Amino acid sequence: MSAPACPPIPADVDAFLQHWLSLGKRGLVPTLRAYLDAPPFKLQSEVAIVDVISPTDMRFRLFGTGLSVLAGNDLTGADVLSNFHPRARSEASRIAWTATQTPCGYIIRRDMRRETVDTSAFGIAMPLLHEQSGQIGLVGFSSILDKTNDIHLSGGYQFVHTVQLIQWINIGAGMPPA
Repeated sequence: MSAPACPPIPADVDAFLQHWLSLGKRGLVPTLRAYLDAPPFKLQSEVAIVDVISPTDMRFRLFGTGLSVLAGNDLTGADVLSNFHPRARSEASRIAWTATQTPCGYIIRRDMRRETVDTSAFGIAMPLLHEQSGQIGLVGFSSILDKTNDIHLSGGYQFVHTVQLIQWINIGAGMPPA
């Protein structure tokens, strides 16, 4: 049995990539300050900025208000990986860590569930250089594909249930292995 085909990548994901490409860069990667000083992306409420400290330590520096509504609360300051179901956590970690170490961007598909909400999103994440720490983090945008309100889940709060890497985005430092 083959995996279901992914729909085309939404235009707003490409618009976010074009926004990132327009930023001034230090080498291949824009700084956090360059991102914050630029005119905001037209869908800024669906943007998150993540500090990627290690493969197991990632924190939301910023979690947009649109994402907060979808997730059920503001995750700014929260542990990113704790929001992934255990079966999706290692893949999410691998993708994010690889993107900061290469550096490169990526497009993923996430399936998410919370209480009565069941939805999917294409996400794009691109690297940002944090000037103070010297570490590369990520800025990402989520494009919601569909949303239903007819399921009821109980139990823990792992919002993201599946993660699928769609493609790496080469910014000039090469591409990680698939």
